[in-house]
Amino acid sequence: MTVVVFGALVWKVIDFLRLLFNFTAQKSAIITQATAWIGGVVLVIVAAHASVSSTLVLPGADEPLKYIDFASQVLLGLLIASFASTVVDLKQAFDGSDTAVKPPLLK
Repeated sequence: MTVVVFGALVWKVIDFLRLLFNFTAQKSAIITQATAWIGGVVLVIVAAHASVSSTLVLPGADEPLKYIDFASQVLLGLLIASFASTVVDLKQAFDGSDTAVKPPLLK
């Protein structure tokens, strides 16, 4: 599972860089991915400091969330957001009828 999650991060970073080179046409996708990463990092940091989830031990981790250092919390947030984005990409790839289409963030 760890390899899959790190692979998702690498995949999304490469996609993000690809989008950056076509910034004018891909503004919405760039902002959406950046927002997902920021949201993932903020979520993990808040969860690490909240008493309700501070003792949570994530799969593959040896210690509770509150004992993980800041850099690891940031990395974990990026990993979670990238994995979620990859799942959305896969869902869209299999949904040929566009039944799950959402409007773009920016027009």
